[in-house]
Amino acid sequence: MTLYFQVLTGLTYLGLALFLVRRLKHPEKQVPEWGKWLPFIPAACHLFTVYLLIERSSNGGQNLSLLNLVSLVTLILVLLVAVYRFSKQTPHLMLYTAVIAGIASLLTIFPEEPEIANFDGNTLGIIHVWLAIIGFSLLLAATLQSILVLVLHDKLRHKPGDIHPLLPPLLEMEHFLSALVLSGIISLGVAFALVFGLPETVVENQPLHKIILSVLAWFSFCTFYIGYKTSKLSGIRFARLCIIAFVILSLGFIGTKLVLQYIV
Repeated sequence: MTLYFQVLTGLTYLGLALFLVRRLKHPEKQVPEWGKWLPFIPAACHLFTVYLLIERSSNGGQNLSLLNLVSLVTLILVLLVAVYRFSKQTPHLMLYTAVIAGIASLLTIFPEEPEIANFDGNTLGIIHVWLAIIGFSLLLAATLQSILVLVLHDKLRHKPGDIHPLLPPLLEMEHFLSALVLSGIISLGVAFALVFGLPETVVENQPLHKIILSVLAWFSFCTFYIGYKTSKLSGIRFARLCIIAFVILSLGFIGTKLVLQYIV
């Protein structure tokens, strides 16, 4: 049954991507109100697939393997953008997230070594993990938004006539970027703070370079956000630096797990 939903999720995301491509090719056409709800169809399939992969694949706890976590992150990413679309038009960002989520869902078909974590009676640990995953998802969304900001800025400078009519104004995109970064900073910051309430063995079992890279990335995001809000950094420079900070964060979150699960 799990394989069926993995394939179904990938196909529904493909359908959503094709719908969005058609939307971008015909921006003059009005989209019916139900079009805003379309992303929730593959997201519902994705949610059940993630549940099967994480909760039902093992009796000893939750299977937090690399591909399962990546799939969960992309699910949260889709939900974030889908909810934002109710207030603002973001077909480009929605298209990118649909493609990424579809690929992530299909990748879970490939077998991998399970990594079981048991959170029975550890409420603080559950909150810590969820906040860390949500924070990572928010900053991934911020990175995709940063790319769009840089693309729009480049077109404004060199080919203003080629700007797609459905791209929001640059200032609006920068505001959304800063909101995503602030939300990610808060979520990760609380997750880091909760570490002090976890058993020492949990912290000791984490690779040192993972902790260093994650904290470094968090402080980088904080510094860049403050610089942007105090007008010491332009929106374009802020977008570039956010991408760099996310690369560091990814090396801590995903890179470490990749090395431990597939290389070591």
